[in-house]
Amino acid sequence: MKIIDQFKVLVVLILGIMALALLTWGIGKIYLELLSQSNHEATVQRQAQSLDKNNPDTVLVLPKVGFWTCQLGLFQNEHNAQLLRDQLIVMGFKAEVISANPWMVAIGLGRTADELKGLRQALEEKGFSSIPKPISLPERSFRVAGTGGQLTAELLRNVNTILETGFDQEVLAKEEQLWAAQAGEHPLPDLDRLHQLYGQLRAKNTPEEQKALGISLFFESQRVIYKFSGK
Repeated sequence: MKIIDQFKVLVVLILGIMALALLTWGIGKIYLELLSQSNHEATVQRQAQSLDKNNPDTVLVLPKVGFWTCQLGLFQNEHNAQLLRDQLIVMGFKAEVISANPWMVAIGLGRTADELKGLRQALEEKGFSSIPKPISLPERSFRVAGTGGQLTAELLRNVNTILETGFDQEVLAKEEQLWAAQAGEHPLPDLDRLHQLYGQLRAKNTPEEQKALGISLFFESQRVIYKFSGK
């Protein structure tokens, strides 16, 4: 075989390997595609019914939900918000910056403002003033696709249930069962932090301790959504 022919064969082989790698990456990537909110319920039903039974895509519906948290600061500058968050963490409080522009620093998660009275008192004793803040999330729906998409959808549904009903031991245990059944030997790294937070919540001895950590579960679930939706 001539040298030029050998070179052509080598080029074709390299291009073939690159195409296969790109195809494999595209299949394995998880994504969440936000669906239209207009005529939402009927739209989701039609989309779910139209999915081929052999199609791995899942339609994830997160119902409208609301909860309360302790707001410790609202900043026009992200750096200042992060400084307060870090200060609170040093003092033993699990704080998160849960919004942007303005940036809100918050701790705790409860079904009502009254549920957070104990946490607010503990913050006050450490010199941090707070106000109860209601958080509302609209109903959202996503098309979830890719390797690990089903587990991702189930974990996000579980978080939404907690936001709606509170920290029920049965709901917390369900996440552990889902993880054991679906994560396999090589779980997705982007879900590890969410799973670890569930483990920390299950290890808490009192509802008050769970409420104090709860905002981190919400924060991480939103990070997963932003990560996989490409935002």
